[in-house]
Amino acid sequence: MLKDFGFEDELRGIIFNTKGTLMGGDAAASMNGLGDMHISTDYLAKGHKNSNGYLTSNTFYGTGTHEAGHAIVNGLLKKININPDDTNKSTGRKNLERATARSKGKLEKAVIKEAKKRYGSNPAISGYGSTNVREKVAEAVSDVYSNGKRANPYSKEIVGVLKDIKRGKFKPTIKVSKREMGI
Repeated sequence: MLKDFGFEDELRGIIFNTKGTLMGGDAAASMNGLGDMHISTDYLAKGHKNSNGYLTSNTFYGTGTHEAGHAIVNGLLKKININPDDTNKSTGRKNLERATARSKGKLEKAVIKEAKKRYGSNPAISGYGSTNVREKVAEAVSDVYSNGKRANPYSKEIVGVLKDIKRGKFKPTIKVSKREMGI
């Protein structure tokens, strides 16, 4: 699926953690901005139970596609000119802008806004996807790549917007303030 976006290199590696993931608590997996997917060994040992529809897929593949959804956003953020009016930026400043945009869910907010405009509404995808925009976009990716034709139509719209960003057909404006960056 990362290949669909040309981001095969966005996944640098998989790290198995005995003490949870980067997110802490009982998170099954997490993805950092460097391309490292962290997977809890407890999750692997116990399996993942999802009988209540909290996630779009209750499989290890579903968890992987969810985390790959975060990797797709990370890859797209590298292609987008954040704060396009500011043309005199160092590499360090660009990296800080990208990290801030990632942590604030700036691209995901733009994706959800565009998908809502195209779809006509902004329905829930899953319980976990309703916690914030970053998880909603990742759950949409997981839904499409785990459930195929059975995926929620809104999930398909969100993935369509992501693909349109990659193709240059949709160009979101992402702005990050100095205050948000802590400078």
